[in-house]
Amino acid sequence: MSETSIRYLTMLRMIPRYPRTITAPQLAEALTEHGFDLNIRSVQRDLDKLSAHFPLMVDESSRPYTWSFNASAANSMIPALDMPAALTLELARAYLTPVLPQRALEHLKPHFQEAQETLGRRDNPLGRWPDRVRVINRGLMTRRPIVNAEVLETVTEALLKDYQCDLTYQARSWPEPESIRVHPYGLIFRDPNVYLIATIDGREGIRQLALHRATDSLLVEEHVDRPRDFDLDQYIYSGAMGQLYSRKPIQLRLRCDKTFMYHLKESPMSLDQLIENETEEHFELMATVGDTQDLRWWLIAQASHLDILDPEYLREATVQTLEEALERQKALR
Repeated sequence: MSETSIRYLTMLRMIPRYPRTITAPQLAEALTEHGFDLNIRSVQRDLDKLSAHFPLMVDESSRPYTWSFNASAANSMIPALDMPAALTLELARAYLTPVLPQRALEHLKPHFQEAQETLGRRDNPLGRWPDRVRVINRGLMTRRPIVNAEVLETVTEALLKDYQCDLTYQARSWPEPESIRVHPYGLIFRDPNVYLIATIDGREGIRQLALHRATDSLLVEEHVDRPRDFDLDQYIYSGAMGQLYSRKPIQLRLRCDKTFMYHLKESPMSLDQLIENETEEHFELMATVGDTQDLRWWLIAQASHLDILDPEYLREATVQTLEEALERQKALR
């Protein structure tokens, strides 16, 4: 393959899909890093040639012009999908559609369409797969709050480049929206919400910012002030994503009805979960967990199928909540 062909392929891989764009000077700089020494005029000539054969778009409303792949075009720079790859993408579509914001899904839509077209070719039994697979989230099915598309774009770019960003944000406890400078640490998709884990200039502590409460955003090309020891997984496992009633983990001990709670043996509550004293009707479960609001909600919901053996205070709190709920419902009679 000639050096020119390799250069063309390299350029095409660098051009993003709309609405993201790139300019000829940015391409020239990126190509230099890959060993191609071209001036901006040569890059512009290459772009003009490539646009005759590939679905490239150019925005000439400002200078320098910006280039991108058509948003609806499948990625022409990857080999044609085979059946296993198409099936994998179709599975990803089924699983991700209920979880990701619509704007995030839009970036994957061309690939999903290509996968569906591949599965639908010929008399292929895999083509019937989309009609035979569904993903159901456990818990109450609620409508996902709408995340501002520009906010999501800004936040994801800030995370990728390790930059700060400005948000116009309305927390539930704030009387009105405020302009804040944030240092993004990570994104957590916890259905139905998307949370930006970040710190806010002038305020202490790591915050969980629900992105649907942000209405405006601006990328700030200044590097994030991030603690060297921050780890997103450790942050989640600490119980921080649930309202913490105690910063110390608790040793939870339950006696569970086997018929209704057998799934806990297959999907442990913690890495150190231990099952003991198993009979035909019951088993005892011990696990180190965070004392979170989610845990307490779950214990209340499953109260008719388990006994809280330890800690005692958690059993008393559950009983109190159930008694209050019972009294409230009785009052409606």
